[in-house]
Amino acid sequence: MHKDKTTTPIILVQAASRAWSGAPDWCMNEIDGRPVVAITIENGLKEFPNADIRIIAPEFDRGGRLDDLPSMFPDNTISVYYGFDASPLGRMIAALEGLEDDTLVLRVDGLHFGWLPKHGASMLESAKQNNLDCMKMPDDFPIQLTSDVYRLSALKKVSAMLSELPDAGIFKIHPKFFMFKNTDNFKSAHYTDYPHVADSWLKTCRKIAEGVYVEGRMLVGKNEGIKAGDQLTFHYELALDFITPQAEILDCACGPGYGARMLAGKATSVIAADLDAETVKNAAAASENPDNLFFQTADATALDFADNSFDAVTSFETVEHVDPVPYFAEMYRVLQPGGFLILSTPQNSLGHIPVNSQHRREFSIDEITELASRYFDIHKIIGIKQGRVIFPDDSKGQNTFMVCQKPE
Repeated sequence: MHKDKTTTPIILVQAASRAWSGAPDWCMNEIDGRPVVAITIENGLKEFPNADIRIIAPEFDRGGRLDDLPSMFPDNTISVYYGFDASPLGRMIAALEGLEDDTLVLRVDGLHFGWLPKHGASMLESAKQNNLDCMKMPDDFPIQLTSDVYRLSALKKVSAMLSELPDAGIFKIHPKFFMFKNTDNFKSAHYTDYPHVADSWLKTCRKIAEGVYVEGRMLVGKNEGIKAGDQLTFHYELALDFITPQAEILDCACGPGYGARMLAGKATSVIAADLDAETVKNAAAASENPDNLFFQTADATALDFADNSFDAVTSFETVEHVDPVPYFAEMYRVLQPGGFLILSTPQNSLGHIPVNSQHRREFSIDEITELASRYFDIHKIIGIKQGRVIFPDDSKGQNTFMVCQKPE
């Protein structure tokens, strides 16, 4: 009997040992002796037991841990393709060689262990019925629960169009956003009528995440990354537009200090602060620290600085870890009137139970705007779709970058 391609799809699982920042990728962290990407595959097989699953990995991972994945699922069709270190788009097309151009495929990130295959099945069916080139979840849906649908002919068309464009790297990583941006050339849609996501599933994913989101990606700056996908550094690059050479800055929750060093290249002085004493010690030990950069421990909700001490505070991927009320109060207190609080935080329409177990709460764009507006005027909001992808005048995304100004 002929099998319906919608119920036995090709699933591309994007995996790598190294994140775009250059740090170890969380998808290779082990849960019960298996890498996280194996849980992602297993999750898909529950809905699609006969799926043709093709792991697409960069060439630098050939001969590594990903080679072991097919043997973990001996009764299923699992293969690994290696190639195109900086271009998941190139990997996708190459891994689908020989298939008809009209083929629809599901793609899921290896780190998205909580993805919802039933959503994937619905998107495949909708893409088939509506002749779509791409379908994805809403931009602010919890990223760990997402998958995307692509038509092979559309991927090839994206590749051809990008070959004629400068600085196309971000769309080689995230081709779906190129399709959504170019409505004259591609037919794309968001999957908005998805069924309710149970709190029980969010809690299950959060429990799994306790072994997933550990030290790794925050080691950015210690390894050679691929700039087109490095969102952590992108936050600081965006912030530099709001920093003057005369500014005295607090970089709150500075981590390893890579961003504080960027800021110190423009500002008069930078205090880089973090709650963890060992993190501060390691950051301060870096040999390339300039003379106008100072490290110390500090609590973002109870800062040991005088009122009106700083012209700007940068605080990236911080507010989701703490109680937001004292956090915003402290940011307001230590800033000069007219000073900027420049922050980023995951954007999540279901953030009441964040999958990332290190986060207390994640915020929709409306929720974080309401919290910040209690103290600040909102100067600018950017919705970062993924990586470094932004659309002007569109605040929805996987990450919120926000510039807040203390009233004069």
